[in-house]
Amino acid sequence: MKHILMVDDVTTNLKSAAEVLQPFYHLSMAKSGKQALNFLKKNRPDLILLDIMMPDMDGYETMEQIKLNPKAANIPIIFLTADAERESEIRGMKMGAVDYITKPFEAEAMLGRIEKVLQMEDMRKNILSSAQKDLLTDLWKPEYLENEINTQLKHIADNGATFMQVDFDDFRLAMATGHSSNADGVIIRFCDSLKKIVPNGSILGRLGKDRFLIFIPYNLNEIEMMGLCTDIREVSMQEANIASSADTRLTASIAIALAPQHGTDYDTLSRKLDMAMYYIKQTGKNQTHIYRGN
Repeated sequence: MKHILMVDDVTTNLKSAAEVLQPFYHLSMAKSGKQALNFLKKNRPDLILLDIMMPDMDGYETMEQIKLNPKAANIPIIFLTADAERESEIRGMKMGAVDYITKPFEAEAMLGRIEKVLQMEDMRKNILSSAQKDLLTDLWKPEYLENEINTQLKHIADNGATFMQVDFDDFRLAMATGHSSNADGVIIRFCDSLKKIVPNGSILGRLGKDRFLIFIPYNLNEIEMMGLCTDIREVSMQEANIASSADTRLTASIAIALAPQHGTDYDTLSRKLDMAMYYIKQTGKNQTHIYRGN
């Protein structure tokens, strides 16, 4: 069920909209722009219905603040207003609103406009995803990772971020001893498992045939980091070995770097990961190493 956030300072408006929308959508409500912005820090609805005329922070100001949040900036916004003047509609569209709904609400028209916007958003996401994601694994392609992660790094504040790189050890050699045609099956099974064990909100990328990046938009403590590394080895690598026909058991090396301690941009953090991974490869592989400048 699609999730809609409705922002309106008038309780009767919220109630009347709820009667129309709740049979078809999961509906959350906020009675001010400030409440909406706080809600969006931890939630990502599929659509925002935003009243223009609100005290303290009107719809235009609220929309400007929403666009500054990288996790919410692309959520489609429909303005709600009793003001039928063309000038208000034009201003809203120039700011990025996708449509307008006038009050009082007419149920059929309201549902029709919302459904049209949500269908268009699904089409946009599908097109974008097909261009940005690796076809085999559905993980982010390397050429799109940098921009996406840099955008998030600008807003990490006190939460920090955790960078992890997972490299299979001697993957090509192992596949050469089995059936190389099974290599894709090994990677698919590993990635399907990895998606299930990483924290919510993580970004997963495929850097090469057997190299993967995990970006977690907050710092894990050492116990959490080691727990995730254990899960990668004992759960995801186990899945990879089930799919493998190689004579030798597949293992993985895991390098870790932290933001802002080790860098505040993708390029710097990636170089620190490479240094940590080099250390692992020189000291026996199948290990975890947090970058410490060595």
